[in-house]
Amino acid sequence: MFDLKIIGTGSFIPETVVTNQMMTEIVETSDEWITSRTGISERRLSSGEPTWYMGAQAARKALEASGLDPLDIDMIVVTTITPDYYTPSTSCIIQDEIGAKKAFCFDMNAACTGFVYALDMAGRYLSTPGINNILIVAAENISKIVDYSDRSTCVLFGDGASAAIVSHAQPGDESKLLSTVLGAEGEGGRVLVSAALELKHPFVPADKVWPDRFNHTAGHYIAMVGQDVYKFAVRSMTDSIMQAAEKANISLDELHFIVPHQANSRIVEAATKRMKVDPAIMIQRMQDFGNTSSASIPICLDEMIRDGKLKRGDKVAISGFGGGLTYGAAIFVY
Repeated sequence: MFDLKIIGTGSFIPETVVTNQMMTEIVETSDEWITSRTGISERRLSSGEPTWYMGAQAARKALEASGLDPLDIDMIVVTTITPDYYTPSTSCIIQDEIGAKKAFCFDMNAACTGFVYALDMAGRYLSTPGINNILIVAAENISKIVDYSDRSTCVLFGDGASAAIVSHAQPGDESKLLSTVLGAEGEGGRVLVSAALELKHPFVPADKVWPDRFNHTAGHYIAMVGQDVYKFAVRSMTDSIMQAAEKANISLDELHFIVPHQANSRIVEAATKRMKVDPAIMIQRMQDFGNTSSASIPICLDEMIRDGKLKRGDKVAISGFGGGLTYGAAIFVY
């Protein structure tokens, strides 16, 4: 259990809407095929905005909602698999953009589980003297690594960013981070791959170049073994949520909401049945945004808070799963 309270959230959703019908114009597919297999009707793609810009816009909205001054932020962690630069980090760019000059900064790559990892990390850092306010930003331009001639992957992904500011709960507040469960299965890394730059310099003999570890031939584009990812996602989501509930000493029936990574409606439906929970508590928004990787969970949370759906005192479970392979769940009282 960690002393932690979400005091402000914000999101940035690009204006460009790409419907399933529009996807049929570039690859051989259909609206019925996409909707029935993924639950996705449309996705938002960057209209040219870089990852750092989307993240900074979400951070500004979170700051406004929190009532904090940028100088009150002690730490910034950005979760992304699609940075605009290897260096400087996206977190350092966002620090400069929003004027959070006192914050230390770093980026994290836990793929679609990034926000869950970051929330766990924030809880631990808040127990450190001198750290009072932490900005978590999840920003993803997945369209940068999608091959739009690959119909098995290009229909799945969208772009977007969201941010949350977490702080110490005040005396009398119910808010707290009850439990987290984090994990990884590196042996499954081959089922979801996007390559970085190749090693090329004048002093590497051609016969010394190592083969790709995963036999990945699509370069920086995503390649996915869909059925393996599906099985991993259903298993890891249900197991991590149930383990987190056990650690928190609560039953799943006590949860007001479960916010899973927004990858595929079939995954969410299968996990719902496996956990035997009320489908009404499972949040699904992939129909409008597609899979926005680490940004998907905080986008949902921001929507729920701004719409008044999520109220103080509600118990919420979040669960991520993605490349690495990584997975995790957290249960908190909002």
